[in-house]
Amino acid sequence: MKLILTFDASTGTLILKNVTLEDSGSYIIQGLSPSLRASATLSVQEPVSDVRVSANDTNLVEFNDTVSLTCSASGSSLSYRWHNGNTDITASERIQLSDNNKTLTISSVLRSDQGPLYCTVSNGISNGTSQPVLLNISYGPSNLKLTPNPSKPVYRAESDLVLRCSADSNPPAYYSWAFQGALINQKGPDLRLDNVQQSQSGNYTCWAHNDVTLRYASVTTWINIIEPISEIGVNASGKQPILNEPFTLSCEVSGPADSILWLKDGSFLPVNNRTTFSVDNSTVTFNPVQLSDDGDYQCEAYNAVSNGTSPKHQVLVNYGPEQPVITGPSLAVTGSTVTFNCTATSRPPSQYSWYFNGTRVAESSVYETGPLTSAGHRTYTCMAFNSVTGRNSTATKELNVISPVSPVTVSPSTSFPTLSSSLTLTCDVTGAANAIHWLKDGQILVPDNRTTFSVDNSTVTFNPVQLSDDGDYQCEAFNAVSNGTSPKYQVLVNYGPEEPVITGPSLAVTGSTVTFNCTATSRPPSQYSWYFNGTRVAESSVYQTGPLTSAGHRTYTCMAFNSVTGRNSTATKELNVISPVSPVTVSPSTPFPTLSSSLTLTCDVTGAANAIHWLKDGQILVPDNRTTFSVDNSTVTFNPVQLSDDGSYQCEAFNAVSNGTSPKYQVLVNYGPEEPVITGPSLAETGSTVTFNCTATSRPPSQYSWYFNGTRVAESSVYETGPLTSASQGTYTCMAFNSVTGRNSSAVKELTVIAPISSVMVIPSSSIPILSFNLTLTCDVSGVFNSIYWMKDGHVFSENENRTFSVDNSSVSFNPVQILDDGIYQCVASNSFSEKTSPGYKLLVSYGPDTPVIQGPHSVKAGFRVTLTCTAFSQPPSHYFWKFNNNTDILSTTNVLTMTASVSSAGHYTCVSRNPLTNVTATATFRLDVTEPSAAPGLLSSRGLSLTALLGLSVPLLTNWLSH
Repeated sequence: MKLILTFDASTGTLILKNVTLEDSGSYIIQGLSPSLRASATLSVQEPVSDVRVSANDTNLVEFNDTVSLTCSASGSSLSYRWHNGNTDITASERIQLSDNNKTLTISSVLRSDQGPLYCTVSNGISNGTSQPVLLNISYGPSNLKLTPNPSKPVYRAESDLVLRCSADSNPPAYYSWAFQGALINQKGPDLRLDNVQQSQSGNYTCWAHNDVTLRYASVTTWINIIEPISEIGVNASGKQPILNEPFTLSCEVSGPADSILWLKDGSFLPVNNRTTFSVDNSTVTFNPVQLSDDGDYQCEAYNAVSNGTSPKHQVLVNYGPEQPVITGPSLAVTGSTVTFNCTATSRPPSQYSWYFNGTRVAESSVYETGPLTSAGHRTYTCMAFNSVTGRNSTATKELNVISPVSPVTVSPSTSFPTLSSSLTLTCDVTGAANAIHWLKDGQILVPDNRTTFSVDNSTVTFNPVQLSDDGDYQCEAFNAVSNGTSPKYQVLVNYGPEEPVITGPSLAVTGSTVTFNCTATSRPPSQYSWYFNGTRVAESSVYQTGPLTSAGHRTYTCMAFNSVTGRNSTATKELNVISPVSPVTVSPSTPFPTLSSSLTLTCDVTGAANAIHWLKDGQILVPDNRTTFSVDNSTVTFNPVQLSDDGSYQCEAFNAVSNGTSPKYQVLVNYGPEEPVITGPSLAETGSTVTFNCTATSRPPSQYSWYFNGTRVAESSVYETGPLTSASQGTYTCMAFNSVTGRNSSAVKELTVIAPISSVMVIPSSSIPILSFNLTLTCDVSGVFNSIYWMKDGHVFSENENRTFSVDNSSVSFNPVQILDDGIYQCVASNSFSEKTSPGYKLLVSYGPDTPVIQGPHSVKAGFRVTLTCTAFSQPPSHYFWKFNNNTDILSTTNVLTMTASVSSAGHYTCVSRNPLTNVTATATFRLDVTEPSAAPGLLSSRGLSLTALLGLSVPLLTNWLSH
């Protein structure tokens, strides 16, 4: 195309169209009036395309080989850069860049040079990247490792282990094994050793070999195998342990033991000046052994794979006997038998012998004598012998034998002691007594100014005898070997009678019967007689009268008599007989008292009453500024009467012998009605039914009437409307009436009726939301609502920089809509009665397509199958078609293009991606090079498909794709 130049003299603008590479250069503008000169440099460049990398070889050996890679591209003013993965490649001792960076040469290749290696080419207007090249670099073996599993410093015999060998190597290394320098018949990275024995301890070597690099490497490890300890025990050497003599214990172990420890009673045995161990700790010696060495001994043996603890071996040190100890009496009574017990500290226990006057009389620790004679002192000897220590020891016991005391009794000077007379008690003892004691009630009796003892304590005299001398008396007699205590003798001092005490009432009601009881202090108990007006009327301590007449005062006399002391005593009782109070009732001034009126209660009593009391609810009623009593308390007046006067009222009447209480009279003060209280809703939906409840404080309960807008609609405390309409809105009045007080009271209730929410829908401003365009969602509500809120995917969401709500929340705007806004949207409308949620609106933002990406080989040989895949990000998914060398013919209407390559297939393939909703189209071009195969030409023609035939088949596909 020809270059077109346009110059605007008024502005000095030069426009160049259809520029080519030859149009590059320096452009000068020069003005005459005014005079000026300016220059600009224009660089025209071709875009970068067809970037490729080729290598002289891809199969290399580390450290040995050198590789050269060449980067080629189409375009002008090109700049080249090389990369290994994400790392830029720069020149170094091993790496050279030549031919303006087109050629990369790597000497003594390393495994890190394997890639992916690729080049990037750029100029001032575009850039391009080659397909990556991977080098197959053989290396190793290196970093050889030999790992036992399990890994232990020492292995127990009969255990299993695996030796695992690993090396860094490409291709993978071959492995062989050696034991103690000699090869064994085992290949592969693992050497398994089962049920190993101690004889298998030694050096194990792994050899690794790479068949390509022809290199070898080896690694050696030492495996140590030890037999476990099997049996262990403690034995005593020599004789049994004897106190203060040497004693040795030995630890006997089956199996190799690296160390031995000794335990006593579970704790480690320490070394001291008596306890020593052999060099290998196999024996311990106690010199001399002591009682503190008693205990349970164990030895513990250890090696690297096991340990063992012996059973407990008990050491008991033998000793004694110490000097015996004899237990038994030193005094005995004639005719008795005595037992002596001999004990001596000793291990093992001693054998015992008894001697009396030099003659052996028993072979036991216990010796029992026969019946003892009256002979005086006796001497007994005990000898203890220990058969293990060979030692003996003796002790002696002295015994004195004497006669006992005979039985003891108490005899009195008189069998019936009388108060203030004299009494003597005598202790009768048969046999000699060294001492006599007197007891009263088990306690030692001591003398005082009335109580005296004889010189030998054989008698005790009480003069005069008192009631305090009552009790059980005993005397005790003693000598050196025995004592005796008399049976108890009871002393009871006789007295009385004192002046009698009469119990019974002093007042009685006519017609009743009275019982009197007479008691007088006396021993023995007194006999009783009753007298009325000088005449004996009873012979008993209790006397009951007949029915009493109305006569006034009476006098009764009781006399008590003691037949032992011969004394008597009398007392009198006065009785006053009077008439009772008659029944009592309460009468009111009015049966229906009303709040703030007056009420009087009267106490009606038949008969004489000395006093009247009033009660309210069981408590004494007291006067106040509203409550007053008559002079004789027969009436009580409440003026004015109040609700607090409600209660049960009684009056009580009294005289000297009786009282009466009226039945309860219930006072209930009538009042009201107070202003009614109406419960029920103030707001309701059309079509619903509302119930109002009216209550007013009142006694008796009120009668109720309901009015709607002035018209009576019900005669009850509860009013239920019919189905509500808009005409049901208005004022509802409740009136309460008390038929006793004659009063009424009313209250009103306002009811507002609204229509319910019937439907909620989400309406979008656009049927097809497109990325970066504005979108508004509106909540369409049928019915009355108070509030609206929005949810996305079931969760309430809020505003952000791209998303705003209207003032009443009825709409949400996306400015603009983003892919992140995809989701299910709902709006929720609510009023006082209900909350309704719209069906979900699915927001799916349409976008794309982005620039397609084509994947496939850039260079193939003719006759091979080729697949090119085109992908572009798009919602909904794009439609695709392929063109070749900008021809209008369509090769395929899918994103995958498959063909058999031929020489005519080489060229530029363009993928076109179109989104049917956004109506956006994007393209990408891919260059395919096809080279002649090394096979015979006939093979290529049989496999190939001419580009002309492929284009011809594609025409119907293009027509079909364009129709969509």
